[in-house]
Amino acid sequence: MTVDKSDAISMKEAKEKLMNLELENDVDDIMKEFGKFLSPRLNDELVPAGFVLGCTLALYDLSVGINGYTGEQIRNRLVGYPPIMYALIRMRFMDIAYAVFPESFANDVRDFIEKTKNPTKEQIKKNE
Repeated sequence: MTVDKSDAISMKEAKEKLMNLELENDVDDIMKEFGKFLSPRLNDELVPAGFVLGCTLALYDLSVGINGYTGEQIRNRLVGYPPIMYALIRMRFMDIAYAVFPESFANDVRDFIEKTKNPTKEQIKKNE
């Protein structure tokens, strides 16, 4: 899968929306808290794959409680949850995209997630 940097968009507005993320069925404001954690960690411009990667790395850091960039301990209420909670947050990446991005970019995020969720036999062979 090739990444075309011309697909990159500014994250300025998205980062602002992430700081006040409002999603339906946000039990205990977990997604709002994840948005606040994610926002400052994203680059200033991203392609759809970069957004998904940023979400994934942020979620991993929360799951282990260590900032992967600095090596410092993370102090956040989302640290220390059971693995299923992080899996549930991961399932909402598309919801986040539609909440903070223009529809066309959110569609590209959705397409990237769908393409990478279940690799085809050809993709597996290509990567062997």
